[in-house]
Amino acid sequence: MGKHSTSLKLLLSVVFILHLLSAAAQSGRITGTVSDADGKPLPGAAVVVSGTPKGTITDNKGQFTLPVAEGETLVVTFLGFKEKLVKIGKQTTLSISLEPDENLLEDVVVVGYDTQKKVNLTGSVSSISTKEFARRPITQLSTALQGIAPGVTVTTAGGAPGADSGNIQIRGIGSFGGSDCSPLVLIDGVEGDLNSVDASQIDQISVLKDAASAAIYGSRAANGVILITTKRADKGKFAVTYRGYVGWQSPVVYPDVVNAEEYMHLSRRASENDGAVSLYTDEYIANYRRNNYLDPDAYPIIDWQDRLMTGNGFTHNHTLSMSAGSERIRVMTSLGYLDQNGIIKNANFKRYNLRNNMDIRMNDRLNFRLDIAATYSRRAANPYQSSVFGFMNSKDPLMLAQWSDGSYAPFTGGTVNPLPMIEQGVGGNNIRQNGVLKASAALEYKPVQWLTLEVKAAPQLTAIKTHRFVDLVEYHSDPYGTVSKTSNAEYNSLDETVTAAWNGYYHATAAATRQFGGHSFKLLVGASYEEYDYYSLGAYRQEFAYPDYEVISAGGDNEFKDNSGSRTQMALGSFFGRINYNFKERYLFEANLRYDGSSRFVRKNRWSAFPSFSAAWRVTEEPFMAAARKTLSEFKIRASYGTLGNQNINSYYPASQLLTISSISAANKIYPIVAQNSLANEDITWETTYMTDIGFDATLWNRLSITADYYHKKTDGILMQLDIPSSIGLGAPYQNAGVVTNDGWEVSVGYNNSWGNFNFGVQANLSDVINEIVDMKGTYGTSGVIRNQEGSSINSLYLLKCLGVVQTQEQADWMNANCPQYNQITRPGDLVYEDYNHDNKIDDSDKQIVGSLIPRYTYGLTLNFGWKGINLSAQFQGVGKADAYISGAYTQPCVSGGTFQRGHLDNWTPDNPGAKYPRLSYTSDLNKKPSTFWMADASYCRLKNLQLSYTFPSSVTKALRVHGLMVYANATNLFTISNYYDGYDPETAYQGGSQGATTGSIGNNYPLVSTYTFGVEIKF
Repeated sequence: MGKHSTSLKLLLSVVFILHLLSAAAQSGRITGTVSDADGKPLPGAAVVVSGTPKGTITDNKGQFTLPVAEGETLVVTFLGFKEKLVKIGKQTTLSISLEPDENLLEDVVVVGYDTQKKVNLTGSVSSISTKEFARRPITQLSTALQGIAPGVTVTTAGGAPGADSGNIQIRGIGSFGGSDCSPLVLIDGVEGDLNSVDASQIDQISVLKDAASAAIYGSRAANGVILITTKRADKGKFAVTYRGYVGWQSPVVYPDVVNAEEYMHLSRRASENDGAVSLYTDEYIANYRRNNYLDPDAYPIIDWQDRLMTGNGFTHNHTLSMSAGSERIRVMTSLGYLDQNGIIKNANFKRYNLRNNMDIRMNDRLNFRLDIAATYSRRAANPYQSSVFGFMNSKDPLMLAQWSDGSYAPFTGGTVNPLPMIEQGVGGNNIRQNGVLKASAALEYKPVQWLTLEVKAAPQLTAIKTHRFVDLVEYHSDPYGTVSKTSNAEYNSLDETVTAAWNGYYHATAAATRQFGGHSFKLLVGASYEEYDYYSLGAYRQEFAYPDYEVISAGGDNEFKDNSGSRTQMALGSFFGRINYNFKERYLFEANLRYDGSSRFVRKNRWSAFPSFSAAWRVTEEPFMAAARKTLSEFKIRASYGTLGNQNINSYYPASQLLTISSISAANKIYPIVAQNSLANEDITWETTYMTDIGFDATLWNRLSITADYYHKKTDGILMQLDIPSSIGLGAPYQNAGVVTNDGWEVSVGYNNSWGNFNFGVQANLSDVINEIVDMKGTYGTSGVIRNQEGSSINSLYLLKCLGVVQTQEQADWMNANCPQYNQITRPGDLVYEDYNHDNKIDDSDKQIVGSLIPRYTYGLTLNFGWKGINLSAQFQGVGKADAYISGAYTQPCVSGGTFQRGHLDNWTPDNPGAKYPRLSYTSDLNKKPSTFWMADASYCRLKNLQLSYTFPSSVTKALRVHGLMVYANATNLFTISNYYDGYDPETAYQGGSQGATTGSIGNNYPLVSTYTFGVEIKF
């Protein structure tokens, strides 16, 4: 019995031990390594046991250890890579490789003098995808940025060929003192013209918006920085690519003017309102069109839009690029040609582009880069192009422009008849030629693996020639050849200007990168020097005996001849540095310092330092967030503070503000003179911008990305001329006296996903900025209807406040007796204005600030759909709030003899008291005073771009013996939703310039255009 008992105990013990060993095997710990496709470890990857709270993140070597049981599933995620599921079996070690996710945003972005992983950015940087740029009809790259990045406002004043560029402002307007408020544009690290770059050759665009990301550029970056990198060749690849499109253009929107009969009815009503007798009786109007058929010379009818807008708007663009790369040399070369015709005849723009980017690996430590780019453009227009659009929108349809025999009739009052200049191409020309040649040579040396030394030299030469020749055009006083007038000038004339500019940029940098355990450091130090030399020479002559010989020396030698010239020089020296630190890519810190010296200031104020600091916390890199990373893939909190300077003032300040160089004539001789015209101020120094930014970046499910920022931007020391006693006899000196703030926020959201053969993506952004003038030392500045004063925004609208329309004679009598308006008689149907200063009369002293020309709530939305080679993309863009003021013969009826828009048919009469417009009148201008009645809501939503493309499958391309083939159709500015003035474009209401905005009579500018193109991309 004892023996059997001992055996049973032994058997039970063995079974128990085996059970424990089995349980240990099933509930053991597993170790593993997470790497990318090339075997590079991925530190910070999340490894979670599916359906449990168990999880961890990989260390600096991409390794992890985790308690698991057989049959459980690991979920492995890392930002920028596809999620991977790993089933646990009996193994105890794992080697997990993750594939990159092409649907996510680019992981590396360009920053000042370097690149950084997007997840490690501590400043506010927008990275713009340029994938579709090559397939869009982009003639000016600046307009392509519209609605793409939050905080970036782009406005376009018109669509004339070669003059359709956009004005860019980043995070508001920072100055009103004459300083340039446009951002710094760097192309491959060298300052350049954004619109000179062929869009198809752009690799990446980054927008540096806060002081922390832009401070490395110091005084050049007060208004933000746009960094552009162009495409370079890849090692071991050879490719030739052709891209081209053809298309046409038409106006986005155009005014709807009245016909001849409607014009006569409205004109008669205006005369009757003035108590005058009109020529346009019912009988006259009824018979006019019949009389026009019998005698068109005596009873003319003309549709100005139909006769003048005869251009076909045909446009085509072609780019041929070649890239080749070996172990030692990589070369990317591209040639581009653009030909754009206008919607009126004799308006054309041609541009030729050449770019060659070369990379040479001289040995394992030494690399050399040489980039050469050349651009030549020629813009041709009629010398009276602006007048042409003024005629279309303002002149009445009863004007005689052309006799029945085809000869041209004269106009009265010095007005030019544009018909012969448009239809026959006579009357002269206006040509602008622009050539740019630039090179960039850089030598990079790595003495050790962690240290990179670089020197760069980048010269640039720009030459511009303008040529405006106004020729005489014969007009006839009758249809049988009697010449009564030649043009609107007594003589033909030629005005020419030649300008040349030399830019030299040189820098040397040293960059070191070191890692000690979980601590990573990157240090950049450098110095740069820039020089700028500009000169211009102009000449004017009249009386050319041989008009076909358009040369200055062929003009008459008389008192009207004139010569002019100017010279500008500037230099900027800089020292700069940046340090980046991160601990396990979890806690991030960056500091920048730039020390600039500008020749634009006197010696004692020449140098200034501009520091910035930023930090970020990647919350999802914390171990306690490991289980949440399946949902919250990335969450980062950012904060930054920094200062930036602005030295974009007159290059010779204060000297050029003190003296006027001129000449006087005496005793048949010309004597040069120099006269002082304003006081000096040697204390002038930099305008300084202080900026604080707080934001976060989040990614959910490796698909949905959200970025949000709030910022406060203060610009101090804005140049102003303060009042001084008039008895001094000289102009006031400039002083650093003004203060402006910009407070704003930005949000952008992106989502990308795919289901089988279908893929979908959406990018949306919304931003707002509130601008305020904080200090003008109690002064104000007014220009027309624009006013700058403390407590308001830059470019505020300064108008009378309209209270309504006088409806009865009793109301009119009360106004005339108690509150007369501009010493005129107020009548029923007239507008009533607020007595703002309570002095019982209405005049210009009752004007008040009623709005702002700075647009708010700018937004953009881009949608992308793809299925089996078919791709559809749509971009929407708009402004949520914008004020505008309209005036002039194009919008206000009966102004300067202008015509009527169709909307003016709804004008006030006793039978139509609720009309849209006040009573018509030729003699009274009460209703045309600058007032809120003529303000308009310029907010809008526009389908900016729509593109449908098809990429042929490999079976087709192989048969055609090409590597890739894609065809596409594209349309821009398709439709607009707006409550703006009928027939006019709300975007042109805000004509933002480098120093703010202008407003005034609309309708005189070349309209924005819609473009429709068909294109092809072939890869050989």
